[in-house]
Order: sequence, then structure tokens, then C-alpha cells
Amino acid sequence: MWDRFPVIKAELAAFEDYLKSRLSSRIEFLDIASKGVVLSGGKRLRPAFTIIAALHGDYNRERVFPAAAAVEILHAATLIHDDIIDNAKTRRGQMTLSEKHNINLAVYTGDYLFAKSLRLLVDTGLKPEKLNVLARTISIICECEIDQYIGKYDIGTVKNYLKRIIGKTGMLFSASLILGAKTANLSDDVARLFGRFGNSFGAAFQIRDDLLDILSDQKTEGKPVLNDLKEGIATLPIIISASKNPELREMVNDFFDGNGGDINQLIQAVISSGGIKDSEKLKNRYVQKCKSYIEQMPKTPYTDALNEIVDWL
Repeated sequence: MWDRFPVIKAELAAFEDYLKSRLSSRIEFLDIASKGVVLSGGKRLRPAFTIIAALHGDYNRERVFPAAAAVEILHAATLIHDDIIDNAKTRRGQMTLSEKHNINLAVYTGDYLFAKSLRLLVDTGLKPEKLNVLARTISIICECEIDQYIGKYDIGTVKNYLKRIIGKTGMLFSASLILGAKTANLSDDVARLFGRFGNSFGAAFQIRDDLLDILSDQKTEGKPVLNDLKEGIATLPIIISASKNPELREMVNDFFDGNGGDINQLIQAVISSGGIKDSEKLKNRYVQKCKSYIEQMPKTPYTDALNEIVDWL
């Protein structure tokens, strides 16, 4: 992804070494477990966003890397807790921490990473009032996770779905960009612009994931088809289709009630009801919002990198 942007590629490579160095613990289990979770792969989009935002201003690794690490480690902590709540067996093709060891150790590891994330913020050198963005993000993520859990097995509305995904997914992208902007001494107006971009990117990113949940091949994507629905969560294509098709709504409710049903039949009903097409349209609206925000940003060689990431959605 970064071949056209050698500066970003070099910074991300250096960041990876920095991230590894900040995950050490005197407790052997925590040392191995935290490194195993955080360094297990992923696109590193959140730290990349922190770095890219900072490159628009007074870039300083000593300030940027702790901010980027704080966001990525926080993200890893939320994944550990998500896996516990979802009773997930695997993630990215690897056994989850809670499955490999037990729930108690997984909870402690997640909590340890939360604390590690907050400690890293101190190393950014930012004033306390500028660090509130990550604390607020953690709060909103927790609120939206609880809202989703309470709303399990309820199809819900598009409005509530969008509020939830922006809180769960968009806020962390937004925080990563805002922190990068603040470490680079960019103005509050520019930082807010980056934040709005992050929220819209997160919404498009999550809708894309929802579409993969229905359309993906389990062998190539590494996740079961309609996995979210099996966990009692109605994703956007389901919500849209159920609002148009009473028979599909009944099928989904039967599925939630444990009465089974033909997965392929359900997928075809979602497609024929326009759930896929309308979800793509909504995703593209958020993509266009992202591009609109990019147009308003200070023009640098790194603005093109944001456009390229958005085009990947």
C-alpha cells in the first residue's frame, strides 16, 4: 500500500520496531501475550493515520510514535475484550487469547494494554487538555459496545446502526488522526478536520466489513459468512433489506430465535431486496465525505496517501 509513499513506508517500519520495544513486561506471560496480540499482523491503518496527520505539520518521531503506539495498543485491547464477549475462537487465523489460555488471563491482558496505552500518551509531551481525545474515545467505544450488546437479536434501524459504528470504529480512526495533528502543532481547526475525516472513514470501513461478512468466501477472508448475524448482530445490509422485505425480517427473527434457516437463501434474499446495493451507496457517500475533507486539508505530498487509502475502501 505504501510503495508510492517511501517516507510513510520508512516511518511505519521504524514505528514497528518502536512498538515492539514498548510492549515488554517483567511478567513473562504478559510479555509474550501482549506482543502476540499487538504484533500479530493487521494493516496498521490507525498508526499510519497518526503518522500521516503529523507529516502535515512539525513532524517529530519522539512525539508521534508514542501517540501512534497508544492508539494501536488501545485497538488491540478492545479486540481482546471483543473476542471474550463474542466467544471467538480465532482471529486472523490464530487462536484467540481467551481460547488459548482462559478468559481471566485475557481480561487482565486487555486491561494491561489499556493501561499501557494511556501511559504512552504521557510520552507524547502533549498538555493534559490535549490528551482528552483518547479518554473520550475509550468512553464512547464502551458505550457503543454496551449498546450493541443490549441490542443483540434486534434488527434495529439504520440511524442507530450508523451512530453505533461511528462510535465503535470511527472514533478510534478519528482519535489517531487528531493525536497526530496535535503532536505536529497543527491548528485546532485542522485537527478537527482530520477528526471528521476519521469518523467518515470509520463508517465506510465498517460498512465495507459488513458487506464482506455477507459476500466473502470464508476460505479467502478467514471469517465465517454471516458471522455477525450468528452472534445476534444485524449489519447494514440486513437492516436495510429487512426494512423493505417483511418476509426477510421474519427469516432474520427466526434465525435469531434459534430456528435455523438456510444461510444461502438468506443471503439471496438480502441481495434481491437491495440490501447490498443500498449499503454500497451509503458506503460511497462516506467515501465522498472523506474526499471532501481531504480537499479542505493543507496540501502536502501526504494528502495523496489519504486519497489512496480511501480508494481502497
